[in-house]
Amino acid sequence: MSRKKFKIGLVIGRFQPFHKGHEFLFERALELCDSIVVGIGSANKNSQKNPWKASSRRKMLQEFIKAKGYEDRIIRIVNLYDNSDDDVWFRNLYKKIGHFDVTIGNNDWNNGIIERHGIPAVKVGFENREEWEGIQIRQLMKEKKPWEDRVPTYIRAVIK
Repeated sequence: MSRKKFKIGLVIGRFQPFHKGHEFLFERALELCDSIVVGIGSANKNSQKNPWKASSRRKMLQEFIKAKGYEDRIIRIVNLYDNSDDDVWFRNLYKKIGHFDVTIGNNDWNNGIIERHGIPAVKVGFENREEWEGIQIRQLMKEKKPWEDRVPTYIRAVIK
């Protein structure tokens, strides 16, 4: 494997549901890093904003990894629990993840906490956010309108 800019990257997402924007994020992350650890954010939450349990989101991620052949590059998936204390959140994250060289993502809150602890954050931007954003997909599902084209085909069966 050729050396990337970073050895181990961290990608955090709620994946509510996993969609084409997440595919874009992982493609950018894998351009920067040799390997990726994935954090399932808000793993301890279940609400209208977080309708899928962490186990269902893990299944979506596993389907993505398998479909793309990333088994050797996405090395671990961990559940991350919300905590109102940023330092506690980071300590818990680090206990579960261990060492990582960079976080890749667009969440200013996550990135800010991680950067305050001396680890760089790379924002990769959004691709087609107005269609692929999770809140939009969940709203379409609620309204029983077509949503399927906003998620990868291999994820649709997991969601249904």
